[in-house]
Amino acid sequence: MALILKKADPNIFDFVYSDMKKQFPVSELKDYDAFVNLLEKTNYELLLAKMDNITIGYVIVAKDNINKVIWLDYIAILEDFHGKGYGSLIMLNLKKYYSDYNGCYLEVEKPDLTCNNTLRRIKFYKNLGAVKLDIDYYYPNKDGMLPMDLYFIAYNNFSPGKLFTQSVINNIFMLLHKNIIHYQEVLSKIK
Repeated sequence: MALILKKADPNIFDFVYSDMKKQFPVSELKDYDAFVNLLEKTNYELLLAKMDNITIGYVIVAKDNINKVIWLDYIAILEDFHGKGYGSLIMLNLKKYYSDYNGCYLEVEKPDLTCNNTLRRIKFYKNLGAVKLDIDYYYPNKDGMLPMDLYFIAYNNFSPGKLFTQSVINNIFMLLHKNIIHYQEVLSKIK
């Protein structure tokens, strides 16, 4: 049977958040209440990745319906299913799921030669067609900000320009980060 993405009932989020705390650095996680508030909005979606009706992973995306792009907020494969190629299948299915959108933005850690995981993730996204954008990007968190790289995977041969990307970032920050007191300061540093 093929992998499918299915919009999740927000009630499953406790399970997902428990897994997220194991798989993501604290500096990259929103607090629980922030997630719950976001999941109540129509432009923030939790999708479960399923094979033979078994959940193998999840994806959380923000939708910028004005610019017709998605923003990959989180993607994870459950631990029992790591290393089996499901991440690539999820990303390919994400493109089908949002086939009427122009593409997908991704926040990716800066390359760190001392940490194989960062290099592995960058290679993973590049193999899926992600292109690093020429932009100084920062992820806002409660402790300040993290320098990151911003990548884009085009759907339907779309190519975002700098003004388009800045518009998307502005919209996404208003959705995802407005609960962080200094988000506008971080936004002003992105060029």
